[in-house]
Amino acid sequence: MPGNISPDMLEGLIPLRELDEAALAALAAEAELEEYPAKTVVARRGVNDRYVRYVLSGEVLVVGNDGSRRSLIGMGNAAIAAEPLGLEDPCPFNAIACTEVKLICLSRERIEEQLNARPLFEYQVDEVAGADGTAGDHLFCQLIQDLMQDRLALPSMPEIALRVRQAINDPNAGANEVARIIQADPVVAARIIQAANSATFAGQKAAGSLNGAIVRLGLKTVREVIVAATMHGVFQTKHSLLRRRMMELWTHSTVVAAISTVLSRKLRGFNPDLALLAGLVHDIGVVPILAHAHDYDELTQDPELLESTITAYRGQIGAMILRRWNFSDELITAVLEAEDWYRTHESQADYADLIIVSQLQSYSGTEASRHYPSLDELPVYERLGLTELGISERTPILEEAHEEIAAVQRLLSG
Repeated sequence: MPGNISPDMLEGLIPLRELDEAALAALAAEAELEEYPAKTVVARRGVNDRYVRYVLSGEVLVVGNDGSRRSLIGMGNAAIAAEPLGLEDPCPFNAIACTEVKLICLSRERIEEQLNARPLFEYQVDEVAGADGTAGDHLFCQLIQDLMQDRLALPSMPEIALRVRQAINDPNAGANEVARIIQADPVVAARIIQAANSATFAGQKAAGSLNGAIVRLGLKTVREVIVAATMHGVFQTKHSLLRRRMMELWTHSTVVAAISTVLSRKLRGFNPDLALLAGLVHDIGVVPILAHAHDYDELTQDPELLESTITAYRGQIGAMILRRWNFSDELITAVLEAEDWYRTHESQADYADLIIVSQLQSYSGTEASRHYPSLDELPVYERLGLTELGISERTPILEEAHEEIAAVQRLLSG
């Protein structure tokens, strides 16, 4: 039957989250709703179907060919199950309605048309690696081609973080609905209570319940804390030789996130929650390069080539990931320009400026600092007004706010 489906209901769904507003509106206009009673077969393994379905409400049990089981749970407009039923054709599993369910039904052909028509990049691949392109350029092009042909997956936003973001974007959502989603992950629930009782948010009485912690933090802060709490799982690789490099990347990201959070509280115009998130994701573009470097012999055999490829393309790949995650333009800019030490612009200081300073501050007093420019000599130094704060190369914020930075790191590390 015809469904009253809005484009914003589709924007977090896999793989529809890659589409722009116009494409989502076109799919929403054609979407239909299907209803199934409990104990009904929703999908059968090996059957061809021209529709892709998403669980809007109710619970569907998915049984894989190997006997594995998982549940897809929809909680209405605010928390539609992001994983599709029947994206592959023929269907590789059986699916059974455990309760009464409502499914959003979309044409597979129309989804493929919209995905194929989307502008993945703002430049042409053949312009990046021409006849004189370096080995790193060609490797980057191979990464891009693998992405376009679905051979290389970008990191996905953790499922619980995605569902909470969807719920909070619903104007009718409240603390109870958000708590219901978070309760499904006890580790994340504990992290929310820990954040509410941290020095930044704590009141006279400790928040002992999840609902109380959510009310104290506020929904927007909860959203960012959950992304931060679940981000560690994104920084993973199966290749043992690259695992140490990935761990170093995560550690660096948490240090930068902690410094940017503390620094944002001392500056005007910055939100500490966004500052923390910007710090955590500023190097997100490195993750797929490290995660898939073992697929490219040149990268595993030449550490210098690996590092030069990371340096050249971390920003562009990172921006692609954040666009897929529907992050704001200000965070995408931070990812694109976080390594542009001599960055100049006429606008007021932004999160890219904050991350530049936070990175340089993270190297202060270490051997690595000699490879980077002096903070006092950069345009961002005056733009952020660090002179007034007494922060410089010689008096880094690490010394002034050591305990505060350490507290934020503990929150991120769990």
